[in-house]
Amino acid sequence: MAPYEGYLLEIAQAITVRDEDRQLYTADFEIIRNYILNGMCKVDNVFNIIYRGTSLFGSYSNNVRIKYPSEFDVIFKLSVPFSKYINVEEDEDRPGYVNLDFEDVMEEMYECNGYTDAYNRFVDLVDTNNNYLRRSNLQRWLKDVMETCLDTFGNQVRGKWGHLYTLIYSKRGLAHTIYAKCSKHSISIDFVPGICFGPTEWMQLPHSRKFKHKCDQWFAVPKPTSGPKGTRRYAFMVCNPKVEHDLLLGRQNLKVVFRLLKSLRNAYGMYRLKSYFLTTAFLWEIQIQSDRFWHNPLHILLEHMLETLASDFAEGSLPYFWNKDLNLLDILSDDDIDELAYKLGRAHETLRQYKFEPNLSKKRCLTHFELP
Repeated sequence: MAPYEGYLLEIAQAITVRDEDRQLYTADFEIIRNYILNGMCKVDNVFNIIYRGTSLFGSYSNNVRIKYPSEFDVIFKLSVPFSKYINVEEDEDRPGYVNLDFEDVMEEMYECNGYTDAYNRFVDLVDTNNNYLRRSNLQRWLKDVMETCLDTFGNQVRGKWGHLYTLIYSKRGLAHTIYAKCSKHSISIDFVPGICFGPTEWMQLPHSRKFKHKCDQWFAVPKPTSGPKGTRRYAFMVCNPKVEHDLLLGRQNLKVVFRLLKSLRNAYGMYRLKSYFLTTAFLWEIQIQSDRFWHNPLHILLEHMLETLASDFAEGSLPYFWNKDLNLLDILSDDDIDELAYKLGRAHETLRQYKFEPNLSKKRCLTHFELP
């Protein structure tokens, strides 16, 4: 019998986040997160009114982070007063995106007592010509609030274990990023604003009894996009990280193979192969496969997912799970897609032979994975 499966088990153990590291990083992440968001509530009354807590998402939340848990992704939930009056409209030019019509919301805030501050703020955030919330205006306001928090309360925080972190703010894409550095290590937190809304009739969800009943809260996040320039400013991407987390949960070897793929990606220099591409590929496979499928040995699952990903990139198509008309690979160049298709195909063709090699060395197997 080939030793390949045993090697994969050893690699999986080596790249899995250690409990002691998880405890160290998570405790200090929570202190920094609370320092920032509580501070934002103190310096801005409107933010304090609409802020409704946080939700972890991404690799750490899904337990597929490898090596060190030093990067965190957080949605901070924003619930606008009279949010049930937001008219969530499908963006006709951009699958997977919505426009948020605040006309009725603004009327309710104007007519009701106690909402003067919120009304005045949203007058600056909403386009007076069509009542759509403007993505860039929202992001500029949140940037100002976060920077005011740091200016007011300082840019240093002491962690649970005594480490003194210096906080540095950076705005990139849809995220407001805090880099926290101390003498021993660093922590990066991507804060992503999410406008809360409920399900709408026009949403085309993948039909599945596994999650459909859970889709009670959605987020519109200010992810930059392409498309007609005149309407780009109003586009917010639809997402549901809670359901994605629940779908990935409890499927035996799925997360182990996910971590192996990330380690392989790093070893092959596939830097444009985003973690969310992997998440999406797994979500679609969960729709196709039975729960028993994820009980297969690691080498079978790894081979299958490599073949699936290689095929997706060869075809240049990876549909967004929440709207199959949005191709996630559209953000890549043709050269990037071709390169990733080639590397994934090469990894698949090489590794699929290893299960037949009784004399396969551990050293040879390790060349395909990046270890700590």
